[in-house]
Amino acid sequence: MLLDAAVLTIIVGFIGGGRLGRLKNLDLRAPAVFIAAAAVQIGILVLGASGASMAALLGGPVHILTYLLLLVGLWLNRHLWGVRIAALGVFLNFLVIAANGGSIPVDRALAGRDGNTRLVALLDSPSYTHHEAITPQTRLPQLGDVIRLPMLVPRPGFFSPGSVGDVLLTVGACWLILSGMGAFGIGRPRSTAARAREKAG
Repeated sequence: MLLDAAVLTIIVGFIGGGRLGRLKNLDLRAPAVFIAAAAVQIGILVLGASGASMAALLGGPVHILTYLLLLVGLWLNRHLWGVRIAALGVFLNFLVIAANGGSIPVDRALAGRDGNTRLVALLDSPSYTHHEAITPQTRLPQLGDVIRLPMLVPRPGFFSPGSVGDVLLTVGACWLILSGMGAFGIGRPRSTAARAREKAG
């Protein structure tokens, strides 16, 4: 979902007069924190899907730690409005993952209807801890991956439906892209003349 939304947002940003080059002026702090968290998450996802025994032991705790790392990075960038929205989504995802031992609860039936046969099969794998099927024992199931989200680009089979947190994260990221591009005047610094007119009025 995030990838699809980001691509569409960039297109809309161009329509709104934005420029990709302006993104370099975005005051994003500690980007390495986000890169590290994403890299570790991808690593445990791939290890778990490949059946690595280490993933069964460390996958859950490491997954929780990556979300704590993300929250630290988002806190450092709380001055950006898009980050504030994204942070709420990440926090909701963190709550449900922490409440379920490091796994994202997934609606098995929804994943099956969406054609994610690989994910459905992995839900029964002891080494794959990134996702788990929703059961009566699942905590905060309403915050799990229980939303059918549009996918414009084909995904590998272990991608899941989305969560409320995913939606908020995507909205925040898209706002950040638009403001960074300066589309529709969002995030652009006002000229001295404009500030003078506003003060005079």
